[in-house]
Amino acid sequence: MIPSGGEGCPGCARVAAALAGRDPALVAELPASVLVLGDHQAFPGYAVLWSRVHVVEAHHLDPGAYDAFMRDYRAAAWAVERATGCLKLNTAVLGNQVRHCHIHLFPRPADDPSPLEHPWVHSARFGEPGDAALRRRWIRALKEALP
Repeated sequence: MIPSGGEGCPGCARVAAALAGRDPALVAELPASVLVLGDHQAFPGYAVLWSRVHVVEAHHLDPGAYDAFMRDYRAAAWAVERATGCLKLNTAVLGNQVRHCHIHLFPRPADDPSPLEHPWVHSARFGEPGDAALRRRWIRALKEALP
């Protein structure tokens, strides 16, 4: 395993920026991860949990680190659910584009216009960062909702 900060890994760069206070999307530094507001807000309150340790898959973490990462995931999931009031929370662990363990947290509201479709159906909207003031409100709401 390569600790976060590994050369050339966008996930490591994201974690390092968050830990250095240089990521304006940072919600929280958790024991095994960092929680950031998603780069887009096609799903309001969307967030991403990044492992502090560089591994491609969560099951590649040693057992203690894996348990800590899963506790962080649980806390992040509760925070997104509480902050957004979502009816359903979609989580996705893919890593096809960024080969650094991370979990996408997509809140799906009760009035979701496409509840049976996966989030990437809306990927055309993923390039829209959203309103800066609204992003700051989501970051604050997620921080306050963490257990």
